[in-house]
Amino acid sequence: MLKTLQALFFPDDPTRETTVETRVDAAVAILLMEVARADFDVADDELEVIRRTLIDDFAMTADAADDLVRHAAAEVDDSTGLFPFVRVLNEQLDPERKRQVVETLWRVAYADAGKHHLEESIIRQIADLLYIPHSEFIRARLRAEESVPPDSGFP
Repeated sequence: MLKTLQALFFPDDPTRETTVETRVDAAVAILLMEVARADFDVADDELEVIRRTLIDDFAMTADAADDLVRHAAAEVDDSTGLFPFVRVLNEQLDPERKRQVVETLWRVAYADAGKHHLEESIIRQIADLLYIPHSEFIRARLRAEESVPPDSGFP
């Protein structure tokens, strides 16, 4: 699995076609999984937010999204840091799209009835690496908070 994701980020075969969108969706999936795993408990609701994001934002099929979620989970296990994945987003996304990624990170954190301080810490690190101003970081958190369903158990 690691070889599959490495091929997305560091293609060594010039005949292999890796689109920008494929690289971005893999980087986003890995960062979302980092947030889901930050509190050492990956809830089904968090996985569903990740899956739904891949389907809605990247026009993936459900099977492709499930496969990428599995690959992202494996990559997070083997990862030595956030930078390679954030670099892809900094190279390929405009500031508005990066803000949307941060909001989605917050939605993953809130998916399991509330954010954990470790999830917040990871999101803050990612937002800093994406050059998101602190005011936008807070706005993204508030928008994600507002999107939490009232019956979710989150105050």
